[in-house]
Amino acid sequence: MNIIVVDDERYILNGEVDLICRTIRDARVLGFTGGAEALDYVYDHPVDVAILDINMPDVDGIDLARRMKIYRPAINIIFATAYSDYFAEAMRMHASGYMLKPLRPEVLLAELSDLRHPVQYRDCKLYVRTFGDFEVFYEDSPLLFRYQKTKEMFAYLIDRRGAMVESDTLITILWGGEEDRSNYFKQIRKDLKDTLESVGFGDILIKKRGAIGLLTDKIKCDYFDWLAGTSEGINAYRGEYMHQYDWAESTWVNLEGKSNLWEP
Repeated sequence: MNIIVVDDERYILNGEVDLICRTIRDARVLGFTGGAEALDYVYDHPVDVAILDINMPDVDGIDLARRMKIYRPAINIIFATAYSDYFAEAMRMHASGYMLKPLRPEVLLAELSDLRHPVQYRDCKLYVRTFGDFEVFYEDSPLLFRYQKTKEMFAYLIDRRGAMVESDTLITILWGGEEDRSNYFKQIRKDLKDTLESVGFGDILIKKRGAIGLLTDKIKCDYFDWLAGTSEGINAYRGEYMHQYDWAESTWVNLEGKSNLWEP
């Protein structure tokens, strides 16, 4: 999810950007102190959500929102202000949401889970299911890996949400570090690369010296949706997460602990 935040007061802007990054872990968030700069960015880049202050010196948030929607009709506008006076005007222009400052995580999550224009993934052919049994689907059919350990390695990389993972860490996760598995690891790493390339997704695999990661932008995943606070992700969670893998328990505990954030 690509999010921009516009607020002319730098310290408020920095706080809001930090809050969004901590609350919506897989979001890309950029902050702007000026409306003109933000408008230029929207003109050149796809933006899913714009969180706008209303009282700003160069251009007020209501007018800025109208201009943004000319360039990006499907952009979701959420106003963030210290005043409730502008609510009626915001709703007349079909804004997606209205938040009073200071922003709170639960309010932010509620607004982003009920967007007027649901976020469309650039490519949804590759779908990863983590709630329940872990499974990978390509065009609705299970993606077949040569080795079960390949599938488990992919599962762990999904669990890490794109972060680079050291090869030694992966070997320990997969085999417990009881003996040298480096040769077998090379085989499953190649199997992962070959399998993803066979369906046109080889570019999501990032390899650096001694580490592997994923580009998550092209992957549709229920766990990522849950982290983003979307209604689809929240409704998909039924108390189970990759339960065939023991190492996934720590993430499951975190899911259980945070599930109450979305309770009405």
